Amino acid sequence: MQNKNNSVGRPKTFEKDEILQLAMLHFWEHGYNSTNLDELLRSMGIKKSSFYRTFKSKEEVFSFSLALYRKETFAWLGVLQKDIGTKQALLEMVKTSIYQVQEEGRVKGCLLMNSGKECYLKHPTLSHQISVEFEAILEFITSFIAQAQEKKEIENTLEAKKIAMRYLTIYNGMIMMLQAGASVKDVEESVEMVEALLE
Repeated sequence: MQNKNNSVGRPKTFEKDEILQLAMLHFWEHGYNSTNLDELLRSMGIKKSSFYRTFKSKEEVFSFSLALYRKETFAWLGVLQKDIGTKQALLEMVKTSIYQVQEEGRVKGCLLMNSGKECYLKHPTLSHQISVEFEAILEFITSFIAQAQEKKEIENTLEAKKIAMRYLTIYNGMIMMLQAGASVKDVEESVEMVEALLE
């Protein structure tokens, strides 16, 4: 993968998935509104002419980035589930935010949640897509939990979707607290809440 800070244009045969990955990382770091096209082009490593041969606009690239984020979240959780089981995979997702703070001094949070707040009442088309992507992630986690309940890995008998909603509420609430300056110690109770939810 080419360095995302490289401003040299790619040949016409560049891999679309590769440059979308770079775009997604840029939006995740800087947000949609704060990103201008020149900055995006530098991060993607392509020239404006190449950009417009492949994409219609910054908004379209952002839309593709949101879909890519959802797909990568599914893939990551799927790998974790295979390696350590459903319950531990969901716990690892929560703990990853704490690891980020400890290792990097900050947490990026969830791209969908960050973007949802940023686009709300400002970019209706993107807001609608964010809602659709969130529902897809909710359904995915709901199915994760339902499978774990069937295997008795999770013994909580509450409806799987309700567990998934509570899980996501705790997870995103924890991230917001960390982004607001709460210490890791202050939010560690969130991990305990998730552990209790997934018992």
